[in-house]
Amino acid sequence: MRKLLLSLCMILALVACDKAAEQGKETVKPLKIGVILPLTGANSYMGEQMREGYEFVKEYLNPAVDYELIYFDDQQSPAKAALGAKKLIEVDKVNVLLTGTSQTASVVAEAAEKAKVLHLGISSDNRFTQRDYNYTMAPNSIDESSVLLKYMQEQGYKNIALISANEVFADMVAENVKNLAPLFGMNIVFEEKITPGATNDYRILLRKAEQTKPDIYLLQSWPPEIDILSKQLFEINPGAKITSLYSFFISGNIDMYKNQFCLNIGTDNNNFKQAFAQKYGKGLEQMSATAFAQLSLMLDILQNKNSDMSEIIKNNNSIFGKLTLDGRSIRYLPIVETVE
Repeated sequence: MRKLLLSLCMILALVACDKAAEQGKETVKPLKIGVILPLTGANSYMGEQMREGYEFVKEYLNPAVDYELIYFDDQQSPAKAALGAKKLIEVDKVNVLLTGTSQTASVVAEAAEKAKVLHLGISSDNRFTQRDYNYTMAPNSIDESSVLLKYMQEQGYKNIALISANEVFADMVAENVKNLAPLFGMNIVFEEKITPGATNDYRILLRKAEQTKPDIYLLQSWPPEIDILSKQLFEINPGAKITSLYSFFISGNIDMYKNQFCLNIGTDNNNFKQAFAQKYGKGLEQMSATAFAQLSLMLDILQNKNSDMSEIIKNNNSIFGKLTLDGRSIRYLPIVETVE
């Protein structure tokens, strides 16, 4: 912790104080915050949602720290994320780094540690935080699955068909759900992995799942796969009940999930929601809220450079409510919401 606080002091010292000779006074350079997001490609909808959240921070909070955001488009590619970290650190000389997905955070962590640049990622997979300069801001993965399963139990669901993508977050969800389901009196009656991009036709798989007569489907993937799965399932069984962790609220086809419930990162801050809607002409989206909370916390860390990290986390007025620090993982509880 002492090492990190010393690093933050150095960051702010290096950023400031170019002499403007002709005016005889100091000018302060803004902090440079490097942001790596998928702004083009299949997952660009996520990147655009996050960019809106980042850009809204300055308008809504009017923070005391002067900063500029420098974006790098990684197209959700590990190779491009590594290139982006190198460019932002070595060329743009950023002071801190933000990443928006588990895949990107894991790649950027090594570069951030080597350069001693503070990195705050958004990832339930906290393995990359074993390095000193890397933190994650996300609910605990066990808490995520527990909150959803408890809600499902309260709604009377017992038999689950579990279909998940073959990727880091979905693998973690599947493992947690399998381990926790018996504790909530539930059974996994069908389980299958899918490989994103391998096919656009899941109807054979879904008909096999239907034969096991599940009460509910837990579909853990991201768009476009989850949209394809859901559309084809509703064609086979229009009355099917489905759920997921976050995916419905990220989808660009959210109307398809009307009246279905899904784990979500929610906020009870109605003033914030209304201000966001007035700015962007739409309701608050999950990734926008996450990006807003992530950047506002990073600015809080930089403003309170001489404070202990646990105190900063404890006192942060997050739109997600109470934050806690678990090692280098910043946690909060998600909620379950029905798509309206």
